[in-house]
Amino acid sequence: MKTRGLIGIATALSLSVGAVAPVIAVQALQPVNIATNASGQSGYIASLIEAKALDVKYGIKITNLMMDFTEAANAVKLGRTVASAMQPSTAVNLVKSGTDIRLITPQIWSGNSWVVKKDAPHKSLGDLKGKKIGNFARVTGAYFFSAVIAKERKLDIEKDFQNVPAETGALIALLERGEVEAINMFEPHTTRLVLSGKYRVLLDFDIELEQIFGAPPLKSTIGMLKETVEKQPALVKALRSAYVDAVKVIKAGQDDDFFNAKAKEFFNLSTPEEIAAGKKVNKENFAEKWGDAFFQSQNKILQSGISLVLLPNIGNLNDLWVK
Repeated sequence: MKTRGLIGIATALSLSVGAVAPVIAVQALQPVNIATNASGQSGYIASLIEAKALDVKYGIKITNLMMDFTEAANAVKLGRTVASAMQPSTAVNLVKSGTDIRLITPQIWSGNSWVVKKDAPHKSLGDLKGKKIGNFARVTGAYFFSAVIAKERKLDIEKDFQNVPAETGALIALLERGEVEAINMFEPHTTRLVLSGKYRVLLDFDIELEQIFGAPPLKSTIGMLKETVEKQPALVKALRSAYVDAVKVIKAGQDDDFFNAKAKEFFNLSTPEEIAAGKKVNKENFAEKWGDAFFQSQNKILQSGISLVLLPNIGNLNDLWVK
């Protein structure tokens, strides 16, 4: 089915005497189901696209099915949605399992950091060697990025550190109680911790990996089945255009009122200080890069993970990306 926009308007004028008003037929928008994260920046940009009708201008109407990242990836695999928000590493695993995924547009950078108490003596990741650190589960993108950074610093995330696996809230509690020296944390939680005056960022994943590979690591992209990409190029273009426009709105600060209204819902930010800081980070953390040079940077990050046996080898990683 080809994408049809609102610009296709047919006007029929009646030839009967006294008929002066035209009859206008408006072509319908193409409905598109997308699985996206129910909270955080993936949910935020999806909601922004809907609120500003950035999909409608390209002839599509997106219905966002809010769920966690694992469910979102499975949704496109099972045919419940046309597209899903997912990490590039998830796409690699899906390809290996027989689901041929293609990534069509970026969403957000990782937003992860190693966070320590403000008065901690640690100055670098190497200072944490041999110590307990709070980390996410081995199957997550957050863990994957931490392992790649350690490798690039001649360290082994599994052998040189005592990883304590936990979820977001538990990680923060572990650091607060002093049961670990550092935690792997992402936005907006990092901003809230720093604003409390009790914690600081030891190492920013995005800054670190950009220095090494030429671009920050993508936490989230929009993935579609290869078959859909090949059969519906107009749909791919429309979806990408909607997301590109949304990122431009965010980067230009034209979403201020929307962010203020949604800060609590998507980021659990409530005080004026939290909202102001969260808005700044939100603007910085949305990804606007795409193209060959960018693909090569992401491929190098993925290849590093493959060498650590955190990801399967799927051959040519260039096949993942749709220009």
